Amino acid sequence: MFRYNLTMVALAGMAMAAALPRYQAGAQSGQSLVFAEHACLEYKVPPHTAAFESCVERAARAFDRGQPDLAWTQARLTRDAGQACGGNGDASDKVAYGRCVAAELDRRTKR
Repeated sequence: MFRYNLTMVALAGMAMAAALPRYQAGAQSGQSLVFAEHACLEYKVPPHTAAFESCVERAARAFDRGQPDLAWTQARLTRDAGQACGGNGDASDKVAYGRCVAAELDRRTKR
């Protein structure tokens, strides 16, 4: 019985240790989020839109990795993608606008 309990505790510990890095991968520090929001607002990405959320997420990841130039580039690319989608007649609060910005960002960031 003791061996069974010890085995279960060990297996549960290994399962938690294996799952932990996956949940931390998307976490960003508070400071990087502040810098990212500032960068996105400086490039006039409209707040409360899917484009803004995407901009903040991408820029914060870059700030966390110690790549501020890449973060500012992400903000600029998001602004440019939003402007390209705005020219298509998509309103900034529509789902189609968010999809358009995501598609433009993917197109502009793929090499």
